[in-house]
Amino acid sequence: MDVRGAVYVVLRGPAEKRDRALGTLKKAGIFAEKSVRGSEVIEAFFYGGDERPSPRFMDACAAHVAKAAIGTDFAVAETGTISSAAASRKLAYNRRTGEWLGAFIDTQAPERSRSETLDHLARERGVDVADIELRDPPMFQPPVA
Repeated sequence: MDVRGAVYVVLRGPAEKRDRALGTLKKAGIFAEKSVRGSEVIEAFFYGGDERPSPRFMDACAAHVAKAAIGTDFAVAETGTISSAAASRKLAYNRRTGEWLGAFIDTQAPERSRSETLDHLARERGVDVADIELRDPPMFQPPVA
């Protein structure tokens, strides 16, 4: 899947409430994960199929997350898009736990390069390369106002 233009929404809040906030966001159907940026950060990702998402789409993503995060002590801190020369990227997950490993993998990179990236990710996250599963990012259609 071409994920150039995927929207990310960064939330910040108290580290001790992160797991509960993540659960709340996931119950709302939001693809959100612990961030590699710190223990007080959650990242939510959206993809609408466009390489250059409109400001309206980005605002809808941020509003959707903000509404779902009410009462969690987490708030939207930043919204942006993922821009990359990579034409096709997938999310790297731990096959055993289902946890997102915090990385997008360029599936069109040469095999050796992709293998080195996966080896590095496995070492960094303390998992076996065989336990890394690549998945397409979820699609998001903002609610119609």
